[in-house]
Amino acid sequence: MKKSIYVYVLTLMGTLTLSGCNDFLEAENKSSGGVTADEYYSTEEGLQSLLATAYSGLKWMATNTDLNEWGTDLYVEVRSKDPGEFHKYIFSAENGTIENLYTKTYAMINNANGVLFYGGDNGQFAAEAKFLRCYGYYLLTQHFGGVPYVTKYINNAERNYPRMELGELYKHLIKELEELAVCETLPEKSVGENLGRASKRAVAALLSKVYLAAGWDIQTTLVNAVAGTYTVNSTEYFEKASEWADKTIDGQGLTMSFHDKWWPFNENNAEEIFSVQYQREGYVGDIAEGGHNLQGSFGHLYGGPTDSGLKASAASLCPSTKAIYLWDEGDERWTGTFMQVMYNSKKDNVTGIPAWGNEGYFAYYNNEDNSHLDIAFAYFPYYVSKSDVKDWVAEHKDRFSHSTADNVANNRAGLFIIGDPMEIIYLDPSGNVAEEFTLEYHAGGKRAQAGVSVRKYDDPLTAQEKSSTNTCYRDIQLFHLSDIYLIAAEAYLMAGEESKALRYLNDVRKRAKATELASFEAYNPMYVLPENYEITALDVLLDERARELFGENEGRWIDLRRTKQLVRYNVTFNNYINSVADMSNNKGEVKWLRPIPEGDISTNEGINPEDQNPGY
Repeated sequence: MKKSIYVYVLTLMGTLTLSGCNDFLEAENKSSGGVTADEYYSTEEGLQSLLATAYSGLKWMATNTDLNEWGTDLYVEVRSKDPGEFHKYIFSAENGTIENLYTKTYAMINNANGVLFYGGDNGQFAAEAKFLRCYGYYLLTQHFGGVPYVTKYINNAERNYPRMELGELYKHLIKELEELAVCETLPEKSVGENLGRASKRAVAALLSKVYLAAGWDIQTTLVNAVAGTYTVNSTEYFEKASEWADKTIDGQGLTMSFHDKWWPFNENNAEEIFSVQYQREGYVGDIAEGGHNLQGSFGHLYGGPTDSGLKASAASLCPSTKAIYLWDEGDERWTGTFMQVMYNSKKDNVTGIPAWGNEGYFAYYNNEDNSHLDIAFAYFPYYVSKSDVKDWVAEHKDRFSHSTADNVANNRAGLFIIGDPMEIIYLDPSGNVAEEFTLEYHAGGKRAQAGVSVRKYDDPLTAQEKSSTNTCYRDIQLFHLSDIYLIAAEAYLMAGEESKALRYLNDVRKRAKATELASFEAYNPMYVLPENYEITALDVLLDERARELFGENEGRWIDLRRTKQLVRYNVTFNNYINSVADMSNNKGEVKWLRPIPEGDISTNEGINPEDQNPGY
């Protein structure tokens, strides 16, 4: 691994203070006062600190939306902003975000290796370290393919680490994870005092994903990138993926409503399998800077906390024209995923700053009854008619009548039917329709507030800080039950057991009150398809993953790359990609993977320019 990674790891180990879920994850550096690193990390306290540092490495990967979501079919830029090089497939081996993914993941792996170096190969700390190492390599394989496989602790300037062939790397991961699955020192589940830590169930979930990825990468062959066609050469890995998905599910049904699953005051519920933990209480430092920004990463521009009392948003990653038509009428995942009503907020008479928490955006969560609050904006799915919206306005007319008062933050009530074209209605101070028109969707063009907001990671206790982006302290779910249901469905489909695949898919739909499918062929999407575009059973599963996991930063790009649909979906649904050439280099090589960072190629003696991934 390149020297800069080694320097980064030593710096990280020596300076990081974490905001973890409990005392274990609240590690801090105590190795000063003449105690060497070797002496400190050989103690239980030092090992605990080093392992906590390794866990903290998950945070960057879990919150980076550029790599996980752009360059897919589900998201578009907002207010005519440039979506960036990942959506346009013009990134290179010098890209800083890609280099960060590479170096930060290897830093986490090296910290895990450090736990094994200082603490030995046995015990709970060792098992957790191995789990984190395997998860890191899983992420690297999904983005880069074969990479250097390093299992020793790097505490010198050695720089000779060749890439391992992808099939061999998968075998190493599978072997280690299967050993961890029966490891007596790991708890059965990540709950209670083990919250946010590795468990046998988390290992099983990761194994199901590794086996599924290996099945696609090793045991299928791409036939046509544009058509997304492939041949299945063996079902061995897919069968194992379904087996481990079943072990993870362990008979647990999807009995919790989708609303309750994502309700902010219901964290650490029975459907969570493994999460990156954040904790506001006890955080050392600026409370407005110690969290993350997933609650502000998926949505339009609404005004901001200190001028409108609404949620700060990055004005990015709004649902694409395809995505807005994914949810049929009655599917509770629409209301569970998006915020339908945003409330006005009265301003403080002295500061002029809107009230916060029990008024404005977060009033939805913090009050039992919001009928006394004026309505700022309301959003309706495509299947709601304009006449129904006007009836709703008439019913709530008194809720708009004070919207121009001097002490109210928002001055113009807007209503949006999220379809293409988008229907927009603005109201006057008396609650009457003042203006109505249609607008090409594309997340509303330059018009403010015209895109619906994802609320899955809303944190009702968010600090009212306009300039901060890291005010959310919701835990980030890496593995959860319905995701594994859909992993099982995909694995069974690829193993040739279509009836079992459909059963798992329908279990997910049933919980959401969506119409169950009699067959994969019965699926009839509402989004516009080009002529001669044939919907396959795999498309049905990918659409279901989109509905169930939208706005979670779960990794749509990985889903499309894994299933060999990356080119097909981008050419069809990405406004910036017109042909496979737009995703290829001048040699015609498709950018199926991220490039190995140029810095590693130039400093790692085990990698040559010829080892670069195709397309770069």
